Amino acid sequence: MAYRIRPQHRADDEIRRIVIERVDEADAALSAPRERLAEGVHEARKRFKEIRAVLRLVRKPLGGAFAGENTRYRDLARRLAEFREATAMVEAWDALAAAQPRRFGSPAMARVRARLAERADAAAEGGGAGDDVPAVREALAEARTAVSRWPLKGRGFGLLRPGLHRSYRDGGRRLADVSDALTADRLHEWRKRVKDQWYHTCLFERCWRSMLGARRKALKQLSDTLGDEHDLAAMQELLAREPALFGAAPTRAAVADALGERRGGLQHDALLLGRRLYAESPEALVVRWRAYWRIARAEWRRPVVF
Repeated sequence: MAYRIRPQHRADDEIRRIVIERVDEADAALSAPRERLAEGVHEARKRFKEIRAVLRLVRKPLGGAFAGENTRYRDLARRLAEFREATAMVEAWDALAAAQPRRFGSPAMARVRARLAERADAAAEGGGAGDDVPAVREALAEARTAVSRWPLKGRGFGLLRPGLHRSYRDGGRRLADVSDALTADRLHEWRKRVKDQWYHTCLFERCWRSMLGARRKALKQLSDTLGDEHDLAAMQELLAREPALFGAAPTRAAVADALGERRGGLQHDALLLGRRLYAESPEALVVRWRAYWRIARAEWRRPVVF
């Protein structure tokens, strides 16, 4: 079932249902055969991110249980990180080349891409998360059982309000940090909070599909822009750490120029979109979404007239 809360149902039941479905989907993804395991790991990691966003939405009612559950899914994702990230630099390179095809069309650039691909293949074949998959799947069985013990009590919006307020507020604060000083670390922290708000918008979308659906798409665009920027920042670090991967000095200089130009454009786009998405106060957003929730519940209770 979709990653959406159904407002006509109890909020606590919906939270448990959504998390259990994500656990089951992660387990199914990790059951993929070896030749498709990289894709399965990627899908499982996405499910863990969705679960952690749900946890942040109900952080306050979870109380002391939040820290342990958040750590559980964080650690499971980390056990799979090396396997997934083996291809990250190749994907980042391809995105950069697509944005600047003339600059990246030379044989020297093609050789850089080949070296990055060989590096990724070697990392993937070296084991990494593939060896951890059985243990992660075993841990997921325990995680699924634990969901039923979560101390959640609440039928409606009140269960979700504190987490919604916090996630939106924190995103606005990280945006302010980036506006004060544009650094890779601050952009990365903002991206994490943007993704929380994106996931939470997904969860609430059934309250008003057209309005919140449009917001979800804009947040996805912002998250993707910040994600591309983060990957290019990582490539800059790789260029400094392992310059031989990037060929001779003229090729390295061209790559460095391309990275700087592309990152600057992505940062500009992210700030423009982010300021629109975080224009209202947390209090105003919560009041508005509570109204959407109540209207949606009223619609479900309304009898059908033929």
